[in-house]
Parts: sequence; structure tokens; C-alpha cells
Amino acid sequence: MTLFDLAKKNIKHNFVHYFLYFASMIFSIMIYYTFVSLAKDPAVIERIDKSAKLSAVFNASSIVLIIFVAIFILYSNHFFTRKRKKEIGLYSLLGLRKKEIGRMLFYENFLMGVVALVIGISLGTLMSKLFVTVLLKIMNFGGVSNFVFSIDAVINTVVIFIIITLVTSFTGYRIIYRTTLLDLFHSESKREKTPKNNPILAILSILLIGAGYFLALQPLSEDSLLVKMGPGPGMLTILFLVIIGTTLLLSNFLPFLLNQIRKNKRVFYKGTNIISNSQLAFRIGSNARTLAIIAILSATTLTAIGAIGSLYYNVNKESANSFPSTFEYTIVDQKSNQEALKLAETNTQTPMTGHQETTLNHIKATSDREMPMEYDPESGFTFISQTAYNKLLALQNNTETTKADLKNDEAILIAPGSLYEEKTAKSLENQSFTLENSTKQKVTLTETLKNSPIATVYSLLIISDDVAKTISTQKMQTLQSVMVDNPKDAIPLSEQMAKALPENANFISYPTNYENAMSITGVLLFIGMFIGLVFLAATGSIIYFKQLTEAYNDVATYDILKKIGLDRKEIRKTIAKQVLVVFLVPLILGIAHSSVALAMLSNMLQMDLTLPVLISTGIYTAMFIVYYFLTVNTYTNIVMGKKK
Repeated sequence: MTLFDLAKKNIKHNFVHYFLYFASMIFSIMIYYTFVSLAKDPAVIERIDKSAKLSAVFNASSIVLIIFVAIFILYSNHFFTRKRKKEIGLYSLLGLRKKEIGRMLFYENFLMGVVALVIGISLGTLMSKLFVTVLLKIMNFGGVSNFVFSIDAVINTVVIFIIITLVTSFTGYRIIYRTTLLDLFHSESKREKTPKNNPILAILSILLIGAGYFLALQPLSEDSLLVKMGPGPGMLTILFLVIIGTTLLLSNFLPFLLNQIRKNKRVFYKGTNIISNSQLAFRIGSNARTLAIIAILSATTLTAIGAIGSLYYNVNKESANSFPSTFEYTIVDQKSNQEALKLAETNTQTPMTGHQETTLNHIKATSDREMPMEYDPESGFTFISQTAYNKLLALQNNTETTKADLKNDEAILIAPGSLYEEKTAKSLENQSFTLENSTKQKVTLTETLKNSPIATVYSLLIISDDVAKTISTQKMQTLQSVMVDNPKDAIPLSEQMAKALPENANFISYPTNYENAMSITGVLLFIGMFIGLVFLAATGSIIYFKQLTEAYNDVATYDILKKIGLDRKEIRKTIAKQVLVVFLVPLILGIAHSSVALAMLSNMLQMDLTLPVLISTGIYTAMFIVYYFLTVNTYTNIVMGKKK
């Protein structure tokens, strides 16, 4: 019998033990191939290639995916090889040389790799159509993608995973040549040392995380510590405090907490707590570093997905406010104006519902007190009459904003959206301005609004018709606002109108801007979700593999517990408690860290991130719960045998 035949028999007869490693390889190949095939799909290329930035993001994401998938497979291989050390030692006793054992393991790795490639690429091919359809839907292009099989994606995936297989085989060789026969037989019997209990570092971990949170949640005012430090140093300080604090929390505070529970005799001796606590105390030393990495990865993943999801959600929500008219342009000459209007009027796919010409005037205005935002009295304001303003609201079908009904000494100010805050709006109440006209008319603000009915003007003053007639204007500009049915589908009309108008018309198109914004944020959201899924699967699998390694080590321990009278239900309860800590601690820390980071982002961007963050956190938590129950069931079956 050749070594190749022996390798095949090993895989066939021990497939249950090989399955975890095999499944992780299939998953990694499927995910990577799916992502690469997306970048090769004609429907995606057509949209992505329009933006160099999106293409660069896609390429950079594929590199991140390669690195992470490689680390994930190497970790899975390490778990798998460690599990087989005793078997490798047995082969040595039977007379096989290390070189021959290495070749046999290479054949096994190669065979599983080839089968995993075939299955992974097949599943990836089926999944890619679904993911392309999802991507196009997120980008607001809709439709179902045609079935595409990419040879380039297959070659790319095969080359990458051949390299990874060679690296994992080399790692196996190192273990064989560097490990003595005695270590091979006793590797699974080694136990972690009981962690040292350091109350000072335990308290310091809480203080460091608290300091990081305090700094991140500082209000963005001139007096805040975060603003004084500057954005760069401030962010680095927060990251340093939270990462170091998390590491110390898991390596010192958790053992400290377990020690305090041990001292509480009422809790410690209740039920199976004595077993759960002791098991955790022995394992916490080796788990602390892994759990800290998983907590940081979870926080990073949740923050990235939450931030990108929030941007996507707000772009979708705020586009109508940023571009209230379907089309808007400056009337340069009547010929091009009439040509553009005719295109809109004769379009049958998205018929025009109305249009309006609005004259914009500029006036100097001096305030009776200091303005709470940047303001130049010489530049003054762009203003329109209340009649023109009300007509625009009616044209745009804006029912949320109340129509203006102003007296001669009253005015409404529309503040720039980036500067608008409730605090600013409140400080502008009853603020008066003297308008530089023949009568030196004085007006008092009755209201400050955020959204302008004109896309090109962010700071707009609304005054009564009578006052507007008395003002001798310094500058004059006439805008054309056009509204159509189903504006999101008006891309072809937008392209036709853009060609008909001169360059200095400053043509603004809601459908074009909406499509561009949704394309960029949609691709970012999809990539974030895709890589987030990989991170989630990898972090969950790492905990899963880690616990199974300990389960195999603990078979003898649980045999003793069975002999002293513990039944399957009690042992499962003990396992569930200790595994719960391992899953719950990094999850809670990840959610807490990401929540603070997203709260800081919400303050900076002045956006409500609640709904997208709740959705992403809920999905992440649900997946962790699935991993938890899977781990508890598998752990119980290993130490107790499958339930008959």
C-alpha cells in the first residue's frame, strides 16, 4: 500500500474528524470565489468601472479577504493538526519516517483541498448569482443578474488556494520535525496554568475602557477634550485605551471576577457552579488573548457595518431633501431653456408634472447681534419672496414644511444643513436683520429651517412680497425647477437635458445624484456586509475550534464526573455555563465598543444611526447564538458520546 492510498483511507475512515477542517476550507473557497466572481461579472463591471474609487475599493477588499481567509484556514489547519498529534506519534512508532509522514499528510491536505475547491467553486457559482442580484438591488439598479461562469475567477481562486495549501503543508512539516515523540503523545494532556489574579490590573482595565468611552462621547464643542486634542491624536488615544483596556479586562478582570465568585461560598457551591468555575479558571489564561482579539474584531466589524449601513440608509432618506426638484438649472438663454423643457414635456416614461422659474436676489444685511454661524454681512443673503417659496413647496409636493405667511417685519431663514443644529436654531430665534434697501427695512426671524427648496442655495432668506418689491437687488439669477413622475427612473431624460443645456447652466439632476450616491454607498455596504459575514464566521469558528480542542482534552475529566454520579443533563448544563462566558464576553465587549464608536460618529455627522445599528447588531448577535448552541451540542457529544 502506497502513502497516497493510506492518505485516501485515512480520509475515508476518519471523515468525522476531518469534517471541521474540510468544512472550513469549503466555506473559505466559496466566499472568496463568490467575491472574485462578482468583480468579474459584466453587470457589476458596467457599474463599478464608472468609478475608479469603487474599483479600487473592490480590489482592496479582495486583498483583505485573501489575508483573512488565509489566516482562518491556517488556524483551522493548526486545530486539525494538533488534534492528530497522537496519531502522528503512532505512525512514528510503527516505523514510518518523518519524511514519509509529512508526505502522507501532504497527500491528505492535497486531496481535501482539491475536493474542497470543486465543492467550494460549485457552491460559489450558485451563490454568485444571488449576491450579484443583491448587489445590484442595493445599488438601486434592480433586476436579476444573468448566470455567469468566470474562468478568470476560477483560475484566481485555484492559484490562491494552492498557495495556501502549500503553506499549511509546510506548517504540518514543521510540527512533525520539531516535535518529539513524547510530546506528540502527551500534547492533548497538557493543561493551561491557572491565571494569576491581579486586582490592580483588573481595576486599571475598567479605568482604561471608561477613559476611552468618556473621550469618545465628548460633545463636539470648543471646550471638549476631544476637540482640543485634535481628530488624529484623539482617535489614536481612544483606540489605545480601549484595546489595552480590553486585553487587561480579559486577562485580569475576568480571573479576578471568577476568584471573587469562588470566595462566595453560597454561589460557588450551588449546583454545578464549582465545576464550571474551576474549568473556566483553568482555561482563561489561554482564552484571554483569543477573546480579546475576537472582541476587537467584533467591535470593528459592527462599527464598519453600522457606519456604512447608516450612510446608505441616510443617503436613501436624505436625497429628496438635498435635491428637492427632479431637475434644476440656471436659465442662461431661452433657447436652451425651452429645449430642455420640451424634452421633459414630451418624455412618456417619466412625464413632467410641473416646472417653475424662480428669481434669486442677493442683499446685504446687518444683524443686531452676533450670528451663531459663519456669516458675512457684505455677502448677506440670497432671498426670495414668500409667494415664490410657497410655489416651490407646492411644485415639489412638500407637505412636511408649512407654507410661509409673513408680515413685512418677519422672515424665515433656511440655514445650511451642515451647520443646522437645534442649538443654532434656538439661538437664532427673534434675531433681527436690517436689509440694505431704500427703506432700511428691519426683519425678525420667526423660524429657522434646515432643508432648502433650491439645491444650489443652502442659506436662503424668505421675506414678504411687499418687502421683496422694495429691494434694489445687487445680483440676479433665474433658476428653472422641473418635477417629473418616478424621478428615480429619469436617468435617460437627465442625460438628454444635460446635453441640451450649456455648461454654465449648472444643471443639477436628482436621479443622477441619487444613482451615484446609491452606487457608492451600496457597493460599500455590500462589501462591508460580505467581509462582515466572513469575519463573523471566522470569529465564531475560532471560538468553536478552541472549545472543541478543550473538549477533546477534557474527555477523561468528564468520565470522572460521570462516575461520581453526574448525568448528561447536569454535565450539559455545566458545559453551557462555561461556553456561555466564552461567547458572551467578546460579544458584549464588541457591542459596547461599537456602540460608543457609532455614537461618536453620530455626533460628528449629525445623523441618526439607531435603526441600521440595531439591525446589524441584532443579526450579529443571532449568528453568535447559533454558534453558541452548535458549540454546546458538539462539546457535549464529544465528552459524553452522542445521545442514543
